Amino acid sequence: MIKLVAAIVFLFALIPSVSAHRYFFGLTEISANKNTQAIEIIHQYTLHDVQQVLKKRLGKAFRLEEEGSEKHIRDWITEKFQLVNSQGNKVEPNWVGFEADYQKIWVYQEIPKRDNLCGWDVSNKLLMDSFSAQVNTINVVDDHGNRSLILTIENTSDTITCQQEIKE
Repeated sequence: MIKLVAAIVFLFALIPSVSAHRYFFGLTEISANKNTQAIEIIHQYTLHDVQQVLKKRLGKAFRLEEEGSEKHIRDWITEKFQLVNSQGNKVEPNWVGFEADYQKIWVYQEIPKRDNLCGWDVSNKLLMDSFSAQVNTINVVDDHGNRSLILTIENTSDTITCQQEIKE
């Protein structure tokens, strides 16, 4: 019985350190839609983190249900997430919208004309100015397969590469 009590006390002693640890991550998928010939972009982040950043940015509490909240999200995404095509031209995705539940927010963008993503530069600084441990993963899905870019505060941009076809 003493061992059981000691184990429980030990576990409760660990709870503050475990609950204080937080992971800061975001996920963006850039995919080529074969049906619509568009490039679709979906960002997924923790809602609380986004609200905290927008509160800091706006200097007041940020709530999704308030008038103008979509514009604030759109402006923030446009500033912090950027694409440059292989010719060196900045590509500005169209805003589609967003949705959220009590934990996550999903933001949708689209580039209407499908293009080859090979050689595109992606910069994603979302949440990095507030959370130095932020990791943004970008998954790319197109005719060249699936691949991922991992971006951190030390490396906020990368280039989408594509494997060359193997010639026999």
